[in-house]
Amino acid sequence: VHRMSTSPIQIYVWCILLFANVGISASSPLEKDALLDIKIHLEDPQNYLSNWDESHSPCQFHGVTCDEISGEVTGVSLSNASLSGTISPSFSVLHQLHTLDLSANSISGTIPAALTNCTNLQVLNLSMNSLTGQLPDLSSLLKLKVLDLSTNGFSGAFPVWISKLSGLTELGLGENSFDEGGVPESIGLLKNLTWLFLGQCNLRGEIPASVFHLESLGTLDFSRNQMTGVFPKAISNLRNLWKIELYQNNLTGEIPPELAHLTLLSEFDVSHNQLTGVLPKEIASLKKLKIFHIYRNNFYGELPEGLGDWEFLESFSTYENQFSGKFPANLGRFSPLNAIDISENYFTGEFPKFLCQSDKLQFLLALSNNFSGEFPTSYSSCKTLERFRVSQNQFSGSIPHGIWGLPNAVIIDVADNGFIGGISSDIGISATLTQLLLQNNNFSSELPMELGNLSQLKKLVASNNRFSGQVPAQIGNLKQLSYLHLEQNALEGSIPPEIGLCNSLVDLDLAENSLSGKIPDTVGSLLMLDSLNLSHNMISGGIPDALQSLRLSYADFSHNNLSGPIPPQLLMTAGDDAFSENSDLCVTDTSEGWRQSGTSLRPCQWIDNHHSFSRRRLFAVLIMATSLVVLLSGLACLRYENNRLEDFNRKQDTESGDDSDSKWIVESFHVRGVNPSAALPVPMVT
Repeated sequence: VHRMSTSPIQIYVWCILLFANVGISASSPLEKDALLDIKIHLEDPQNYLSNWDESHSPCQFHGVTCDEISGEVTGVSLSNASLSGTISPSFSVLHQLHTLDLSANSISGTIPAALTNCTNLQVLNLSMNSLTGQLPDLSSLLKLKVLDLSTNGFSGAFPVWISKLSGLTELGLGENSFDEGGVPESIGLLKNLTWLFLGQCNLRGEIPASVFHLESLGTLDFSRNQMTGVFPKAISNLRNLWKIELYQNNLTGEIPPELAHLTLLSEFDVSHNQLTGVLPKEIASLKKLKIFHIYRNNFYGELPEGLGDWEFLESFSTYENQFSGKFPANLGRFSPLNAIDISENYFTGEFPKFLCQSDKLQFLLALSNNFSGEFPTSYSSCKTLERFRVSQNQFSGSIPHGIWGLPNAVIIDVADNGFIGGISSDIGISATLTQLLLQNNNFSSELPMELGNLSQLKKLVASNNRFSGQVPAQIGNLKQLSYLHLEQNALEGSIPPEIGLCNSLVDLDLAENSLSGKIPDTVGSLLMLDSLNLSHNMISGGIPDALQSLRLSYADFSHNNLSGPIPPQLLMTAGDDAFSENSDLCVTDTSEGWRQSGTSLRPCQWIDNHHSFSRRRLFAVLIMATSLVVLLSGLACLRYENNRLEDFNRKQDTESGDDSDSKWIVESFHVRGVNPSAALPVPMVT
């Protein structure tokens, strides 16, 4: 029989496999039991752990990794799996566990102290859960490189034992509810840290000087705490920093020119502090900046012109400061700018033209400044805009044509300027618009019917302009509209009955126009209406009884031509003044309480009697006037004929030579041109 020879290498491989199988058979049952117990402690609505059962090997369990040689479990990664429940102490059985990642779930309870037995752990990520209680002392996990317990509900004292984990490269304890206190100076012992997240965890006091010796640090985040002191000049020592998050603290002082030494800096956010001073021109050399947020501080002066040379800028926010002067003309010209908010400053001059040069701009907010002149036409093609707000400036001229038709816009706000012209029919393209704010300008022309295409619109404010024509009936298409203000314009015609289809309407103001016709009964179907102002128009007819069903907190119908009885419930809600200067409005309640109330409104009975008396008086006056006219006409005729007869008699007397006094002669005469036989004698007295 031929025997195959066996090489030493083959024997070695067989030995490895043999011992590996022995390892698997020795350790797997215990680890499987531990993993199945871990599953019992968790709720799994998405069946993420469906194959965690007796029929599968632990190394086949979803999210579990094993050592290729020994078969022991080395990793459990169940991030973002919609899990809830608690963390089982059985994790302590997994002695070779290197990675435990349960982040981004809804796991609650506490961290079991038994977890400290997993001394081979290198990565422990329990962030973004609902864990509570005090942290156990994890300083025995000396191999840890990543410890992220952020975004939970941990309480108690800030863990000073952290400084013993000298191998840490990433530390996240932010967004927890630790007792208020300072940052331990010993945190500076973590020399290998590249990521430090201690935001929003009740820290106060100054940032320890030892932090600025962590030369490997790339991210520094102490945001949303109560950190005090002057902005640290020593931060410029951390040459590997690419992200600084110190926003929402109580830092004071100025930004030092030395900040420009951080040439890797990509994200810089010191907003919502008490910083002041002029921005150093040196920061323009931070060529890699993508995010620059310094809003809600006390900075002043002009922005360095060199900021316009940034090539990677994506988000720029300086709102609520005291910056002044001209804005850097080239900002956005060379960068993929996505968002800019420079509101509530004192910028002057022309508006920058290149903010949408890359066609990526989504958020443009520049309200409450002193920009002037016409708005640049370059934004007509900026179809990526979602929020466009330039209100409270000194702009003039027309809105660039394309801005009315922004297909992705959620808000267009150009209020409180000096814009002229009308709303383009392109407004119908802005189908995603929820707010259109145009008040306090010099807009004119008619409101386009294309406004009816804005099915998502919730707020339309066009008050204090010079809009004319009628309120478009298409406004009834706006089922989401809750706020409609068109007061102080030159609108005319009737209120469209279609307005009753705006069943989400809460606030309706059409005051101070030239509207006429009647109040549509359909207004009574606006069951969510809280405020109604139709004052200072020429509206006539009665007030619909249907308005009584509305739960109005404010109403004004004054200064119109309304008539008839005021619905009682509406009178109780709005009060007398809401119906003033409508001479033919009246109240039906004539009780003693009404008479003692001192109301200026008259009862309907008085008005009916007054109208009846007025009609009778008018009829009598007409009769008297007619009689007087007839009487005067008769007297005039008599006088005329008398004069003619007198002239005739004088002529006869002259011809006959009779010089007797003719004033006392009474005789008959024939009317000229009438058959004498048919004539009647008419006496004449002279």
